[in-house]
Amino acid sequence: MAKRAPRRKPAALKPAPQPSALQKRLFAAALILMPAVLLALAEGGLRLFGVFAPEAFVRATTKAGKPHYQLNQWVAKRYFDPARVTVPGMQPDLFVKHKGPEVFRIFCVGGSTTAGFPFDCQVPFPVQLRYLLAQTYPQRRFEVINAGISAVNSFTVVDLLPEILAHQPDLIIIYMGHNEFYGAYGSASTVSLGQNGKLIRAYLKLQKLHLVQMLRRLILWLRPAPNQDARKPSLMADVIGDQAILLGSPKYQRTLTNFRDNLDLILRECARRGVPVLLSNLFSNLRDLPPFASAPPDLPPASRAVYEQAIAAGDSLRQLRLLVESENAYRTAWLLDSSAAVLWYKRGLASAGRGDSTAARHFFTGAKDRDLIRFRASEEVNHLIAALAQQHGSRFVDLDSRLAQRSPQGLLGNNLLVDHLHPSPTGYYLMATGFYDAIRSGGWLADPAPHFQPADDPYYVTDLDWDIGLMKILEMTHRWPFPEKPVALDDYRPYGDPATVPIVRNYLLAENVWSRAHYRMAEVYLQRRDFERARREYLAVSVFAPDDPYPYQQVAKTFELEGAWDQREAYLWKTLPLSEQKGMLLYQIAIAQWRQKKLNAACETMLAALEQVDLNRQERQNAKFYLAGFYADAGEPAKAAETLTGLLREDPNFQPARVFLQKLRPPAQ
Repeated sequence: MAKRAPRRKPAALKPAPQPSALQKRLFAAALILMPAVLLALAEGGLRLFGVFAPEAFVRATTKAGKPHYQLNQWVAKRYFDPARVTVPGMQPDLFVKHKGPEVFRIFCVGGSTTAGFPFDCQVPFPVQLRYLLAQTYPQRRFEVINAGISAVNSFTVVDLLPEILAHQPDLIIIYMGHNEFYGAYGSASTVSLGQNGKLIRAYLKLQKLHLVQMLRRLILWLRPAPNQDARKPSLMADVIGDQAILLGSPKYQRTLTNFRDNLDLILRECARRGVPVLLSNLFSNLRDLPPFASAPPDLPPASRAVYEQAIAAGDSLRQLRLLVESENAYRTAWLLDSSAAVLWYKRGLASAGRGDSTAARHFFTGAKDRDLIRFRASEEVNHLIAALAQQHGSRFVDLDSRLAQRSPQGLLGNNLLVDHLHPSPTGYYLMATGFYDAIRSGGWLADPAPHFQPADDPYYVTDLDWDIGLMKILEMTHRWPFPEKPVALDDYRPYGDPATVPIVRNYLLAENVWSRAHYRMAEVYLQRRDFERARREYLAVSVFAPDDPYPYQQVAKTFELEGAWDQREAYLWKTLPLSEQKGMLLYQIAIAQWRQKKLNAACETMLAALEQVDLNRQERQNAKFYLAGFYADAGEPAKAAETLTGLLREDPNFQPARVFLQKLRPPAQ
C-alpha cells in the first residue's frame, strides 16, 4: 500500500491593503459626481442630436440676402401646454444680425398691452413709436422690437432678459404688471408652480436644459387630456385659477413681493449691462368697467338688510339723477361695510355724476383695487414701479396720467380703452407718444429733424384696423368674467365703413393676411374713386413694413389716376431706395416730371433710368423714345434727333421713332 504524502499547511493570507484617506475621499467624490456626470453626458447627447430643445427666443433667417434674426412666434410654448391652453403668439419681428452704428435697437417687453391686443400690425405702440422716431431722426435706422406676449408676467421677462440683452439693445421699454396673478407662473394661474419666487426662477433656468424639456414633455404626455368644451374658453378663462383674491391677503402680498423681486432683478441686470430702461406705470378702465367680482358684506342679518336697502335706494336715486341723495344712501351702506368693490364703484359713479372728479377717481380706483378677480393691477403695483424706477435710475413714464388727461373728468374709460385694460388705437398712440417724449428727453439720440411734430392721431390707422380689433374681442367681452350675453359675429356693428366687415371676417376666419386685407379695402375705395381713403389703406401697410416698396408704388398710382403728378413723383422717389426695379421707377419719375414741365429734370432722370440694368429691351427702347420727346420739348432738337437715330440703329423697325425723326427733319422744299 502506497504511502500518502503529507498534507501541506496552507500559507497564511496577507491582509488587503487599506485605502488611504485620499483614496476614500476620491471614491466618495466619484460616487457623488457619477449622477452629475451621467446627467451631463445625457444632456450632451440630447444636444448633439438636437432633440428636446427648448423653444428658442429668436431664429436665424435672411432678408434681402442679409442675415437677420426673427423673434420666435411660439416662444411661449416654454410656459404653456398647447393641449390645455391657446398658446399666445409673439409678433415675429425681424432685426439685423450684425448691428451697425446707424441702428438704434429697442426691445419692448410685457404682456398683451405691449403685444398690442386686440389690434394687429401697425396699431401697437412699438410700431407707432418706430414711425415717430424714424420721422424725427431720419439719419438713424430704428428697430423697435415687440417682445410682448399675452398672458405672461414678470417671471417671463426675467426668463427672456438674458437673451434680449445678448442682442445688444440700446434701450428696453417695460410695460407690465397686470398679469402678476394670472399670467404664466402667477400665484393664481392655472399655469403655476406655487408662490415661491425663488423656486419659479430656478425652474425657469433649469428648463433651458434639454433633459428638463424631455421630462416636461413626458409629464405633459402622461397627464390626462383635458375635457373638450364645445364652447372654447378665452385665454382669460384658460389661465385663471383663484377667482377670489382679497386686497391685502397673504396671496396678494406674496404676489406683489414676487413682482417687486422680479422687477428689481430686471432693472439691476440692465443697469449692470449699461442698458437704459423706460419703465411705465399701468392704466386700466376705471370709469366704465364695474368690478368683475365683489366680496359680500360681513354683517349680521339685521345690519345686512339695512345695507342692502341703502344700496337699492342709492341705485334708484342715481337713476333719477338725484346724485347728492344717492351718495348719501351709498354712504349709509359704506359706514356698515366698506369692503365691497361694487359699492366703491357705485360711489364713483355718483361722484362723477356730481362733477367731483377727485372723489370719483378715488372711489373708482378703490373699486378696481378691491375687485376679487385681479385682471387689473392695483395701485400698489404702480407705487412699486415708481419706487423701483427711482431706486435704479430708470426713466419713469407716467402713462396713467397721460391717458387720464385725455379722458372726460380725467377718468379713463371706454373713451381710450376697448375692454378692462387694452387701449384703442388712439390709446396705443398715446402710449407711443409717451415713450417717444421720454426718448427725446433722454439724451440717447442727437440731431432731430427741426420741423417734425407728432400728429394728434395715430398714423394711418383705418376703419379696417378698428374693426379687426373690435370684432376679435366681440365674443370675449360678452363672456366670463364680463357679463355674459350670447353673441355671434353676425351681431357685430362696424366702427365706420360697413364695407370693412366682410373683409375683416375673411381676414380673421380664413386668409389671415393683414396686408392683403388692407389692399382689398383700398380696391373698394378705388372703385368709389375715393383716392384719399385708398391711400390710407396702402400707407397703413407702409407704417408696419417700411421697407416694402409696394405700398408706396400703389399710392403713387392713385396720384396718377388723379393727375397729381407732383405727388406721384414724390412717392416714386420714396419707393426708389426700397425697390430693385430702379430703372422702371426712374422711367416713371421722368414721365411725372415731364408732365409737370420739369423738362431738364425729366431728361436727366430718364438718362439715369437707361443706366440701370433691370430695363428689358422694349422698356429701354420706350425710355429712349420718351427721352427724345423730352429733348424736343426742351428745345433741343439735335439731341432728340441723335437719340432717335441711335434707337433706329439698334432697331430699324421701331416705326414711332422713324415717324418722330421725320417730323424733326422735314424734307427740303
